[in-house]
Amino acid sequence: MQTQTKKILVVDDEADVRNYLATALEDAGFAVTTAEDGEDGLEKIKQDPPDLISLDLVMPRRSGAMLHRELQKRKEWSNIPVLIVTGHARDELGRADFEELTMSGPGIYLEKPVSPATYVRAVQQLLGGESEAKPAEDADALRSALLKKLQAADAATLKKMLDSLK
Repeated sequence: MQTQTKKILVVDDEADVRNYLATALEDAGFAVTTAEDGEDGLEKIKQDPPDLISLDLVMPRRSGAMLHRELQKRKEWSNIPVLIVTGHARDELGRADFEELTMSGPGIYLEKPVSPATYVRAVQQLLGGESEAKPAEDADALRSALLKKLQAADAATLKKMLDSLK
């Protein structure tokens, strides 16, 4: 896969996180645009739709969940892959939005803090450039891949998986 041609929009309200994620992607050869919140992100998408959106959940003006809902309303944007990168998956600020998005929207997420290698691999995976197989020591990527499989599994498969964990 030629990552140089892929445009990624990084939407995060924290400037240091936005710059950290953008740098990781640029170092991997992606073209990166950043946005400081969901409202800014929506404007950037209108100007030049990206190949993938890296999206924080909890932001001022327009949250990540609100931006994702807006993407789903427009046919030309509804198939843009979205990677949720959040520090609020389990707290009161983001849990409801996180659960909504992981059950009905993007199939992959990462919890902050995230390593550059894990982040780039997740982006590549969503763009179809890398298999889902991850090194055993990469817990974030394994957790994300497992969640994706769980969401797609039928009841019989879920029961087998649960039994194997007992």
